[in-house]
Amino acid sequence: MIVRAASANDAVAIATLLNAFLATTTIEWTDTPQSTDSVLAWLDDHEVVLVAEEAGEIVGVAAFGWFRDVVKRPGYRFTVEHTIHVREDYWGLGIARELMQALIDLAQKSGRHTMIGAIDGSNEASIRFHQRLGFVEVGRMPEIGAKFGRWCDLVLFQKRLDARIAPE
Repeated sequence: MIVRAASANDAVAIATLLNAFLATTTIEWTDTPQSTDSVLAWLDDHEVVLVAEEAGEIVGVAAFGWFRDVVKRPGYRFTVEHTIHVREDYWGLGIARELMQALIDLAQKSGRHTMIGAIDGSNEASIRFHQRLGFVEVGRMPEIGAKFGRWCDLVLFQKRLDARIAPE
């Protein structure tokens, strides 16, 4: 398996990964599937997008981008928010860990101080995964989302990426 930067050529495979659980889970709080065009825009909206490729197939995607609008609020420029999706038949093989470690390394190299993960409160597997990577729960927002006719909780996780005591 290799981890590499995503390209426009990966848009169809990335859309498939992002859409995989829309109809059956609250992992994403939308019912609208991603299209190739929306994934191309999504690629542009993120600072870093990585894919995991196994035998020529994209089996995982991870990305980070700004946490909030840093043009309007430049105080957030040291913080990024990430997302990660791995094809279900590749769960438990270390792909998510490799993708996340590569994301964390790139965020550190680019001078970021904090990485945020926003996780659906019922996604226990993702919560445990983030805890194993050193993310700490910093907030729980009950019933701020809705899907499948029920309220969804948002859990915010944070990982400090460096030991700076002040921004440079």
